[in-house]
Amino acid sequence: MKKFFVYLMAVVTMAVCSVSAFAQNTLVATLTHGDEIRMFYGTNALQQACSAATHGDVINLSGGKFQSTKITKAVAVRGTGIHDANPTYIVNAFDVEIPANVTEKLSFEGCRITNTMTIKGTLSNAYFLKNSLAGVSVDSSNDKMDNGMFVNCDVYGMSLRGQSTAQIINSYIQNFNSFGKLASFLNCVVNGNGRGDYFKSCQFVNCIMYNVGRYEPFPATSTATNCVDVTGYENAFNNMSLKENCSYAGMDIFQESNVWKDLTDEAKAKYLGIDGTPVGKFGGMIPYNMTPSYPQITKMNVAAKTTADGKLSVEIGVSAAQ
Repeated sequence: MKKFFVYLMAVVTMAVCSVSAFAQNTLVATLTHGDEIRMFYGTNALQQACSAATHGDVINLSGGKFQSTKITKAVAVRGTGIHDANPTYIVNAFDVEIPANVTEKLSFEGCRITNTMTIKGTLSNAYFLKNSLAGVSVDSSNDKMDNGMFVNCDVYGMSLRGQSTAQIINSYIQNFNSFGKLASFLNCVVNGNGRGDYFKSCQFVNCIMYNVGRYEPFPATSTATNCVDVTGYENAFNNMSLKENCSYAGMDIFQESNVWKDLTDEAKAKYLGIDGTPVGKFGGMIPYNMTPSYPQITKMNVAAKTTADGKLSVEIGVSAAQ
């Protein structure tokens, strides 16, 4: 309860400080370390907050475009949500290099990361929730993502190498390239970008695939269970070493034949995963939902004038965590 209260105070503090900052179009990063709250301002606010942080701290970002920074601390970075009226953007490519002996885990939530995040060294148990990610890359076989988890994310590029392992859950993914140890996809919508053969050492469960490629289906090193391919060539699963309860359909299984939308009612009843819920990102135990899991500012009314004693009245509404 105390932890929640401290976090709520950080959110409210950032909102109040943003009242004056808004007029100057200033960005705000709030660093929470135990009971201590510090504020940083401007495009380099994320960099300054990361520099001042220690492992396990929380950094809350206002809406707007923040310059990226090399991540060397296992912190929790929280944005406003990718579909917020004023989303949090982290711009420019950056590296993540956290010492292997750190027990805390790195996490990002509610952020639009607009360029490639490159993993250096070994990154263990990182958690990405409700983000839009332009690219996640392990460039060298000497580097490793160990049990990286992506939940309710839009991933527009991922490249794994060496002994890397990742779990992608109830997400959309495209431009995937794996030379890693294992990537698991559960209740995802997978865009093959014409190269299903790039999905090496992958496990697909309750997924929908499209744009796999006529002559480049999924390789023998990958498996699929209760999946549906809507590419149109009906060969996506042919080379797989294991394929159970997989089928082919058309794009019309989606509402308006749009892969970003949920399935039609008919498709929901027909194409079921191993858990009895519909395949794709809106089924399963963690249905796709981009509303952040932590409290959000839902309204903020600021008085036009200060009171006689020089105080400014600010009314703030905060939603409960989802």
